Parts: sequence; C-alpha cells; structure tokens
Amino acid sequence: MRPPAPRPPRNARLAAHTRPGERPAASRWQARYREAREVERAGDTPAAIAMLEEVVAVAPNEHVPHHDLAVLYRRVGRLADALREFHAVATLCPHDSTAANDVAAVLSQMGHQPLAFASVERALALDPTNVAAMHNLAEILKHMGDAAAARDVYAAALALAPNDARARMQYGMVLVALGAWPAGWAEMEHREEAIGVEVLYRERPQTPRWTGREPLSGKRLLIVHEQGLGDSIMCARFAATLAARGATVHLRTMEPLLPLLSAAPGVAECSVDGTPLPDHDLHIPLMSLMHALAIGPEGLNGAPYLAPQGACPPHLAEQLPRDGVPTVALTWAGNPQHTNDHRRSMRGAQLAPLLQLPGVRFVAMQKSPAVASALPPELQDRLVDVGAQCHSFNDTAHALQRVDLLVTVDTSVAHLAGATGVRTLLCLPFCPDYRWGVSGEHSPWYDSHTMLRQRDASGWDGVLGDVMAAVRQLRDRG
Repeated sequence: MRPPAPRPPRNARLAAHTRPGERPAASRWQARYREAREVERAGDTPAAIAMLEEVVAVAPNEHVPHHDLAVLYRRVGRLADALREFHAVATLCPHDSTAANDVAAVLSQMGHQPLAFASVERALALDPTNVAAMHNLAEILKHMGDAAAARDVYAAALALAPNDARARMQYGMVLVALGAWPAGWAEMEHREEAIGVEVLYRERPQTPRWTGREPLSGKRLLIVHEQGLGDSIMCARFAATLAARGATVHLRTMEPLLPLLSAAPGVAECSVDGTPLPDHDLHIPLMSLMHALAIGPEGLNGAPYLAPQGACPPHLAEQLPRDGVPTVALTWAGNPQHTNDHRRSMRGAQLAPLLQLPGVRFVAMQKSPAVASALPPELQDRLVDVGAQCHSFNDTAHALQRVDLLVTVDTSVAHLAGATGVRTLLCLPFCPDYRWGVSGEHSPWYDSHTMLRQRDASGWDGVLGDVMAAVRQLRDRG
C-alpha cells in the first residue's frame, strides 16, 4: 500500500470547510481569538476559556474557535462542554474525519463507548487512512472488552504509519494484556518518543544504556526511576536477577519507598530520584527492565520479595491488635490525577453494604481522599483510619502484616501487598491496566492476589458482591 499523503494541520483542515451563511466581520472576533491563544500559551487556561467563550458567542459559524475551546474544556475535565463544542465543529464540518474522531474521543472518555464507536466509524468512513481515528477505535474496542480486536486495529494503523510511537506503545500494552509479553515489552520501548523523556524521567544519566545484551559482571547498574509508586514496587523484584548476573544495583526511587526498597534483595544502594547520582557504569529506565530481561508470564516468580523493616510503629500496633477479630483493610480509590482513575476507583459510599457486616474490623488504608470526606458520617465509625497514620510505605507494609485480608482497587497499595505476601482481593475495572491481563483470577505478578473483575462497564456491584462473600467466609471461618 502506498503511504498516505501528509495530513495538513488540524486547524488548516477545519478552516478549509465553509458553511453557507453570513459570517461576522473579522474584526468582531479574530482579534479576541488571537488574544485568547496568547493567553493560553502563557499558561492561563481559565482566562483563555472565558475569552474563547466570547468568541464562539459572536462567531458561532467559525469552527476553529469551537475546536480550540473544546480542547481547553477537555484539558480541564469539562467533558460535557468539550463534547458540545466538538459536536459544533462536526456539524460545521460534516465531511471532516478529524472532527468526527474528536467527538468519538470525548464520548469514549465519558464512558459512552457504543456512541463513541459509531462516531469513530464515521470518521474512518470519511477517511480510512486517519491513523488517529484508528488509534481511537482501538482504545474504544479495548474499553468495550475486545482487546484482540484492538490489537488488530493497532496492527493495521502501524501498517499505515509504522513510525507512530504512540500507536506502538499502546499496541505493546495490548500485546502484554493478551499474554504476548516479550513482543509487547519491545513495543512499549517506544514510550519515550510517545510520552517524552522530559515527562517520563526526572534525570537522564549520560552513561551507556544497558539493553540486556551487555555483560553485567563487575558493573555498577543504575535503575532510573519512572512512572508510579506501584511500578517501582513491582519492578524492585528484578534487582535480585541483576545482582545474580554480577551487577552492583543502584536503585532510584521516590522518598516514601526509600526505607522499604533499600532492603530489597539485590539492591546494593537505593537513593531518592533527583538527589546527586551515584557513580555507575550503565543505566536502564525502570520500565525497560522487562524488555531487557525478556520477562514472560511463565518465568515470573510471584512469591513475596519485600518485608517491612524494623519494628511495627507502636501506634499502628495499638490500632491493629492481633486479638482474633477478622481484620479487613480497604483501599477504594487511587491517585485522582491518574488518567484512568475514573474507571479504576470506587466511591467510598459504595462500600456501605460491606461496612455494615458485623463481626469484622475494617481498616482504611486510604491516603486520599480522606475518610472523613469520602464516607458518610454514619459509616466513618465502622473504619479504623490507619492510612492517615502511615508516613511511609514501610509503615503501610507493617500495617498490612497485621490484617487478614486487603480489598483494594488498582493502586500502589495493591503492589505493596502482593510484594509482601498479604492476601489481597484486587478489584479491577472492565478494562484494566495491561499488566493484569484480560481474564482470570490469578496474576503471575503476585501469588497472594485474587483478581475480581467487573463483568461489564456498568459498575462495581458484581465485584462488591464477590468481596462481601469472601469477607463473610473469612469471618465465619473464625
């Protein structure tokens, strides 16, 4: 197939469309539009939104201001407003594939996957070579539960645009989700180009990068921190493998993890990301370890590999006595800044039926939002708020050792529990993170995990029913 001709910039494509009807004089809106763009470039998004709202009010038939306003609405999370403005663009530009794709993207983000699917199909009918729309279709299919179809769409997109780094990264994630780990890790190495090294890494060592092929015997290997706390916990297991190959392993991490990961097997030295770099010979980014070590599910050891250091802090031991009362820890929400948090987290009020079970001590491991703001007052006294009293992940690890069961959504606490061997019910959304696969109860990452998956995208009722059954069984077993 001959590669498609280069696509002009989006605003240039939109501006090529016209709509019958009188347009306002340029002086009535263009100066204000240019001013809004300058304000937005200066970083004042709220002011730019207000100015663009003025522009679209006086120039409703000008599609470019509608588009730019929609982009800003989406950036600040005003998805319904973004949808309205993108729909205005699609109405003004009915033959523009990108306009239809923008509508699909927001619909998908809002959780309306069937409507998003219909809109992205229209985008591809208008332009079958629209790689951005193919990327969007793959993500919509993934959220509709068809990862295999998403994989095939990404493969087709990459046939048209083999250098599309974002598509390669997402294709890799789907491959890992479907169990093709080595091929998936290789594709995920494109994340630096897709996301940007300045976003992924706080520091960029000047030493050679270890790719997995270079001998490690006698070498000092620096593992560069990237991404989240859970990723750091998950990948700390590989330090022992690297040390067994003869490396002296220097691990960079975030401060809350420092006491815990300093004692991880194979770690010779652990330091906080952003402090002066230790002397080293080679380096590798944290999330490149799976590719460099050719990690597959069949060769992964899910046994515990971390342990809390020192004695349990007295205030935690007092809050969590070992008195025979079944104790269940809960984490129902993750970092609200996470791009998938609206799918992976629960609302605290959804735990009401669980918290009303008698004969169980419930413990909140939640850091944010606080228990006082997440639960109605009548439920707050059913929880021991331990999360607020944990000042490091080492404290949290001590607390988890004193519970019988952790019930959690996909957060760093889930990784900590798995790494320390705590029995865990991991509650996953219908479209989970790639590392948890697409089916099954057991994870190769952590032997102590049981994965409870949403049956569909409608909510957590089925999962919470399974949780209640498991907690009743724990209580009744005595």
